[in-house]
Amino acid sequence: MSASARWSLVALVAMIGVVVALLSTFGDTDDGSGDPTAAPTAPPVGAPPADEPRTVVDPAVRAEAGLPACRDSAVPATTTGPVAGLMVRCMDDGSTTTLGKIQAGTPMVVNMWAYWCEPCRRELPAIRDAQATLGDEVRVVLSHTDPSETKGFDTLAALGIEELISVSDQEEELPAVLGAPPVLPLTLFVRADGTIAHVLVEPMDSEQDVLDAVAEHLGVTA
Repeated sequence: MSASARWSLVALVAMIGVVVALLSTFGDTDDGSGDPTAAPTAPPVGAPPADEPRTVVDPAVRAEAGLPACRDSAVPATTTGPVAGLMVRCMDDGSTTTLGKIQAGTPMVVNMWAYWCEPCRRELPAIRDAQATLGDEVRVVLSHTDPSETKGFDTLAALGIEELISVSDQEEELPAVLGAPPVLPLTLFVRADGTIAHVLVEPMDSEQDVLDAVAEHLGVTA
């Protein structure tokens, strides 16, 4: 094959590649209003945004999600301890309440996480599985520590986390109250009387890790 013929073949292959790329681009016309039954996608992980806008989930979206109620108004709130009076937004209905009303005299685990935190995403399924094993013996709460409640909500949906009490700490107050280092995930173990037993500053990678930590710090075994 002559040199000119070889270059003509190269040019033809390159042109085919360009045409295929263009066709694939034209075919991708999804503007977010496509199949409503498609699986939700989570926002990307990475460093925490410096200027994350404060967002709140639409009420209709909340209603469809079916997250568990974050408190029982018929049960007396925990009133002692450093976090009992901390205000949070319930992801199930958008109302605000205190961690003391959520705890209501039960040993409590509060996992602080954010949508952009990759170790947090790995840890959430382990916490979900541990809560299913623990049942009502321990109140397990996921606290999304970021101004964007919407991105936290979307992440839970994408991960299939539907059984856990979930709240938004949009002002990121809980780590500050604890004097905790600026890292996520953080997990708070609170005794039934509201006193803090332990603050864990490393992820729990399996259900057994979570169960072991609950047994060690709260004395509750599955």
